[in-house]
Amino acid sequence: MEPELQKKLQSSVESISLLGIGLVIALLLLALGVHLLRSRYRDRDDPADASDEILDHMRDLHLEGDLSEEEFRSIKSRFDSQTKTE
Repeated sequence: MEPELQKKLQSSVESISLLGIGLVIALLLLALGVHLLRSRYRDRDDPADASDEILDHMRDLHLEGDLSEEEFRSIKSRFDSQTKTE
């Protein structure tokens, strides 16, 4: 193989290698960014909000007659005891 052709081939291989390494680094940074954004927004979910929503739903069921007074009080006391321990 001619030295000039060999130099061009080696230069092409080096360029492709650098491009590949750059692409891998860019993908890793993108994955890290997505992970950080997802975990940031996931942490904003407040469990107390979900508990309030569940208790409101149970209250509606009680008002509609699907839950007895005793069942509703039992559920409500469990939620009250959970919120006190948190």
